[in-house]
Amino acid sequence: MSSATSETLEKLMVIQERDNAIVALRHQCDNLPERSQIKELDNEKNDLQERKESASKDLSIKQQDQQRLEDEVKAIEERVAEQEVNLYGGDVTAIKDLQAIQGDIAGLNERKRLVEDQIIESMEQIEPVNKFLEFLVDDEGVIEEKISQLATTLEINEANFKEQIKKTEIERSELTGDIPAEMFALYTAIRSRPGSVGIAYLMGRTCKGCHLDLPAVEVDRLKKIPADELINCEECGCILVR
Repeated sequence: MSSATSETLEKLMVIQERDNAIVALRHQCDNLPERSQIKELDNEKNDLQERKESASKDLSIKQQDQQRLEDEVKAIEERVAEQEVNLYGGDVTAIKDLQAIQGDIAGLNERKRLVEDQIIESMEQIEPVNKFLEFLVDDEGVIEEKISQLATTLEINEANFKEQIKKTEIERSELTGDIPAEMFALYTAIRSRPGSVGIAYLMGRTCKGCHLDLPAVEVDRLKKIPADELINCEECGCILVR
């Protein structure tokens, strides 16, 4: 390991500040509030679409029922028309047969009135379902507009964070050129450990990387090491700056 001058270690501390800044910026970018807000609205929209689907099925059933009743009225009217032809066409002359036709017409007309009442009831049932669907469609439009606005804001904020990250990465890159390759590789390896820092100050007996006090014997040993030699915390392994 090449000698570690105070200036080089201080520069490595600055690099670590940039690394910390990049990590923080990426975390902020990944956790922008718009992202969770869009997710919540997507969940609302999915729930709304399920309600729309259920209401649409209900409406379809009611419309089919109404159509069936209207078809029945049409069939009754056609049958009444046929019987009126028989009644007034002159082909049927027997009183008994004419009375039977009149009775059939009367029965058909009574059935028609009953079916028409059912059609009115069906229409009364369809109206609120239609209104509910219109409400859901309007609500869906509001949600989609909110999602669109949040997506635009998210895109802008992401671009801002990416620009800050890029700028910080450039600053970091400019600093690494003067760091010995072996020292920088060691810093990178230590920093890559979960929860670890690559370099930290040794203040008295305390390592500012892990915030633990080193044993007095270890501190005495470190004091005897030349100032230009690299030392590490025996607790967390980070490079120590005296």
